[in-house]
Amino acid sequence: MQRHYRFATLAAGAVLLAACGKSANNTAPLAFVPADTPYVYANIEPAPSAVSEQWSRRMHEYLPAALGVYESALAKIGATKPEDAHAIAAARALIDTLNTHDTWDKLRELGLKPDMRMAFYGVGLVPVLRFELGDAAKFRAAIADIERKSGASLPSAKIGDQDYWHFDAEDISAMFAIEGSQFVATAAPANASDALKRTLLGLDRPTRPLADSGDLEKLAKQYGYSNFGEGYVDIVRIAERLTSPPQGSDREIATALGLPTTGSDAACKGEYLELAHKFPRLVMGAYEMSPQRVRIGAQLEMQPALAAQLATALGAAPGTGKAGEGVLDVALSLPVLKLKDFLILQANAVAAKPFTCASLAGLNSGFADLKTKIDITVPPPASDLTGIRFTLDSFDLGASADAMPNVTGKLLMASNNPSVALAMAQMAAAPLKDLKLAADGKPVALPAGLIPSMDQPAFAAMSPTALAIGVGKGEDAGLGAYLNAPAANEPVFWRMHFSGKFYGMLAHVFARTQALMPADKQAEIAQQAKLMATYENWIRSADIEMVATPTGIALRETVEQNP
Repeated sequence: MQRHYRFATLAAGAVLLAACGKSANNTAPLAFVPADTPYVYANIEPAPSAVSEQWSRRMHEYLPAALGVYESALAKIGATKPEDAHAIAAARALIDTLNTHDTWDKLRELGLKPDMRMAFYGVGLVPVLRFELGDAAKFRAAIADIERKSGASLPSAKIGDQDYWHFDAEDISAMFAIEGSQFVATAAPANASDALKRTLLGLDRPTRPLADSGDLEKLAKQYGYSNFGEGYVDIVRIAERLTSPPQGSDREIATALGLPTTGSDAACKGEYLELAHKFPRLVMGAYEMSPQRVRIGAQLEMQPALAAQLATALGAAPGTGKAGEGVLDVALSLPVLKLKDFLILQANAVAAKPFTCASLAGLNSGFADLKTKIDITVPPPASDLTGIRFTLDSFDLGASADAMPNVTGKLLMASNNPSVALAMAQMAAAPLKDLKLAADGKPVALPAGLIPSMDQPAFAAMSPTALAIGVGKGEDAGLGAYLNAPAANEPVFWRMHFSGKFYGMLAHVFARTQALMPADKQAEIAQQAKLMATYENWIRSADIEMVATPTGIALRETVEQNP
């Protein structure tokens, strides 16, 4: 008997511990996300506090300029759409509130919190946004204050004991609610049933939530993402839903909006799914979040055979094996003949097995037309081209409005035969006919006045695989290293680097443009200039690259911030 008592006690304790272990999951936004959602982006853990503190400082600098841009936009809308006066008044009241709550400490007064967990996802195909509140009562009070400032209450309704706000536009109603300690926003047909509204607002939870499936954790592990944000768009699931008779919430929405409810025929369904399986998912996530650096990424997953063909065709862009430089640095892989062969291969595949679905028939003719246009002899130097790179080192508009800009930078053309490109340039431009340029990477001065309207020295250098031009005083010093900068070991087929000075350059352009604009446009241009200047102070550098991987096309971005 005592043994049975001890067993029962242990069993009860295990149940209690399990319940405690699941409590965080049961209240997280992910607990409201269906495991079969076709798309989702969420954070398993909130951003680190040091990152929130950094963003709070940036918010204080950024919000006044950003909200000024929105205020200008509202003024335009108000002048042309008087029927939207109430919505504009509410938006202005929101801007007024944010203007006085421009740090996280102040946003806490509105019931928000920096360490929130959030999720953006689909219930069927319908989007839902859900995030945690710091204080639901304060957030509700903040909305009431916005209503007071705008002079009218927001339209509201109830489902059982749950109240919600709504904005109706023709057949669609946007819905917003404070549900427990979370804010939720979604949309539904204007005549949606209470059952559908309960599902979308999360009053009726999914039988199998994403929080219990572990799918996001698996995704993070697969791609090396942190827990601070990851998600996917499941293209196969979306194709299945769009080609099958809609079920559940999708069916009610389709019926209410007068959309087809029969699904596609077998031939179309099969071909749409075949296409979807070639590009099954778009995944995304945050690799790193620290006060001075954020690294994020995305990948379009591809059928392995197709991904391998694309990676072989593209290769790496010139110079991507070293860090980007200058104010702006852009490199692109452009192997003309390899890309031509890749596209012909895809066109031949479609011709061998044409689409039978009527709605996809245009792809048959499209690929056939593409093959006709590109299956021709490509003459040099275009046939020898493998990539290009452009680097802007400086840009100065000058002291007066009529002054020519002072630009310095470099341009590189990667080629299988750069001497042919040089010879053709010499034939086209008489001043170059006596230019002596060896493939040794040593810079040679170009004839003065070669580049019209630019009073700048220019230089050229050539290697066995590239031809480069530098414009500006001192550009010859680094032209050899620029010419010989290696390509990346992996197929980085596009790379862009820019520094915060790029935004400073844009701020200067906006400021110069302001004086040339009509009086009613000058305030808007001034706000844009102020916004660009804020970005210059904020961002040290940004690097964005696209890579052809064995599993698809990856996009990676790294942003370095100033302290």
